[in-house]
Amino acid sequence: MATAQRERRNQGDPTGREDLARIELSIGGMSCASCAGRVERALSDRSGVAEAKVNLATERATIAYDPGSAEPDDLRRTIADAGYTVAPADADREQVEDEQERERRRSLRRVLLAWPLGLAVMALAYGFGDASWARWSALGLTVPVQFVAGWPILTSAWQRARLRGAGMDTLIALGTLTAFTYSTYELVAGGELYYETAALIIAFILLGRYFEARAKSRASNAIKALLDLGAKQARLLVDGEERLVPIEAVEVGALLRVRPGEKIPVDGALVAGASAVDESMLTGESAPVDKTEGSSVAGATINVDGALTIRATAVGSETALHQIVRLVEQAQAGGGPVERLVDRIAAVFVPVVITLAAVTFVGWAVFAGDSTEGLIAAVAVLIIACPCALGLATPTALLVGTGRGAAMGVLIKGAEVLEKTRRIDTVVFDKTGTLTRGEMSLVGVEAEQGDDREVLSRAAAVEAFSEHP
Repeated sequence: MATAQRERRNQGDPTGREDLARIELSIGGMSCASCAGRVERALSDRSGVAEAKVNLATERATIAYDPGSAEPDDLRRTIADAGYTVAPADADREQVEDEQERERRRSLRRVLLAWPLGLAVMALAYGFGDASWARWSALGLTVPVQFVAGWPILTSAWQRARLRGAGMDTLIALGTLTAFTYSTYELVAGGELYYETAALIIAFILLGRYFEARAKSRASNAIKALLDLGAKQARLLVDGEERLVPIEAVEVGALLRVRPGEKIPVDGALVAGASAVDESMLTGESAPVDKTEGSSVAGATINVDGALTIRATAVGSETALHQIVRLVEQAQAGGGPVERLVDRIAAVFVPVVITLAAVTFVGWAVFAGDSTEGLIAAVAVLIIACPCALGLATPTALLVGTGRGAAMGVLIKGAEVLEKTRRIDTVVFDKTGTLTRGEMSLVGVEAEQGDDREVLSRAAAVEAFSEHP
C-alpha cells in the first residue's frame, strides 16, 4: 500500500526526550486490532525504539526512536519481517488518496461479486436443497465467492500462519474453509451442505470492509479540503517584476505580491501596502482584519481590498494551514483511553476465540456424540466472535469524527477531547462573530425600470471582472 511517510524531530514526542527522532509510517495488510498489536510489539522490541503506536483505522505507525541506535530503514524492515507492507519514503498525499480510492473500488467489486452469488447459493439451499443439480450448482457458485472475492482474506490468513500468528482473517478463513471443505465432502457422500454459510459469511465481511474503506476515504477528503484552502500559485517579485510561480517554488525570505481578492499564498510579514484581510478560515471571525506594514499575515487568508507586498516567513509544511492539517492528522492517529482499552482486549481475542472453537467442537464430539453439529457450532464461534468490530469501531469513529469536524471548521485536537464531549451540556460562545457568516447575500430584486432579469444580467456583467471577494 503506497502511503505517505513523514519524519520529524521533537514534534509532539510523548516520551519528552529531546534526543529522539519521530517517524510516521503507513502500513498495509492489517485487518484487526491483533495485527496492530503485533506491529507495535515488533517495533517496541527493537533496540533504539522508545515508543511505538499503531492505529488500525488510519493504518499508520508513529515511532519515537534514538537515531544513534536505529534507522528508518531498520524500522521499515522490522514491519516487513512481521508480515506487513510499508509505504515507500517518497510517497505523497496524492498517492495515498489514489490508493484509498482504488481500495474502495476493489472492495466494491468484491461486494458486487459476493452478494449475488451468495444469495443465489442460499436460494438453492433453501428452495432446492435435495436436488442434485442444485447441490452441484451451489458448489459452482460458492467457489468464486470463497476463492475470488475472498482471496485477500485467505492470503492474509496464510501470511499470518507462516509467521506463526493469527488475526481476524484467520478466524474468517478457518470458519469458511471448514464449512466449504466439509460441504464438498458431504456433496459426494450425500450429506447436508453448508455452502451458503461460507458464501454469506464472506459476503457480509466484504460489505463491512467496503463501508470501512468508504469511511476512510471520506475522512481523508476532509484533510484534502483543508489543504485546498491554500493558494496554488504565488506572484513572486524578482527585480521588481512579477512572476507567477507554483506555490512549491516559494522559499522563505522571498518577496510576494498579493492583489485584491487573492489568497495570501504563504505565511509572511507585510513590507509594503495596507489592506483588510479576511482571516475567517483561521479564526472564524467574519470581519476582515486591518493589516499595515510590519503586520503578520497567514497563508490561505484573503486579501480584501489593497495590493500587498509580503516577505515569506514560513512555507510548505511550516505554514499555519499545514499546522492545522497536522493537528487533525495527529488527532486521527492518536488513541484515546477507550481505544487503548479495546486494543488490549482485542490483542488476545483471536487466540482465545480459536481455543473456544476447538473446545466447542471437542465438547460436541465427545459428550454429545455429534461431530457434525460440533463442527457447525465451532464455525459459528469462529465467525460470530470475530473481533473486527471490536478493533475497528473506536478508531474508525475517531477518524470520521475528526474528519467531519475539520470539514465543518471545528479542530478536534485529540481522542481524549472527543471522548470528553459526551459530558458537555452547555456551550458558551464569546461573540456572534464566530456564529454568523458575515457575508452579504441577495434576498430580493426590485427593478425601478425594466424587469428583474435585465437588472440582474447587467449587474452580473459589471461584476464579471471584479477581483473583490
